[in-house]
Amino acid sequence: MLCSVAHFFSVAHITQLAALQQLDGEYERVADSMGVPFWTVLWRVHLPVCLPAIMQVAGYFFVNAMTTVSAVVFLYSPQTTLASVAVLAMDDAGDIAPAAAMATMIFVTAATGRLLIGALDAWLQKRTQHWRHR
Repeated sequence: MLCSVAHFFSVAHITQLAALQQLDGEYERVADSMGVPFWTVLWRVHLPVCLPAIMQVAGYFFVNAMTTVSAVVFLYSPQTTLASVAVLAMDDAGDIAPAAAMATMIFVTAATGRLLIGALDAWLQKRTQHWRHR
């Protein structure tokens, strides 16, 4: 997991940075002058504004972690073979049909996970983003 986060960090960082730049810096100053704790401002202001970006980053990390081969092919051990690396091993061994079946299962799992994250995102936006539709 750490390898995937390090490998795909730049896209997630730029996405979250763009979402945070939407916020006016006065929120923190006003909250500080009123004695509102940082965690309250984070929970009630920053997270609702950045929620769509957070969900997109979660989907991005999930799909890329499911399909990545470039970084993890050097890190796996015989006890922890990843599905994407197993596809390569089966293909190299000449087992084309099992490799295709495993690749299809990876695709179905990634698509299902992305659909679930999308459904969660839609539900959370419906509950927390009423202010965006005014």
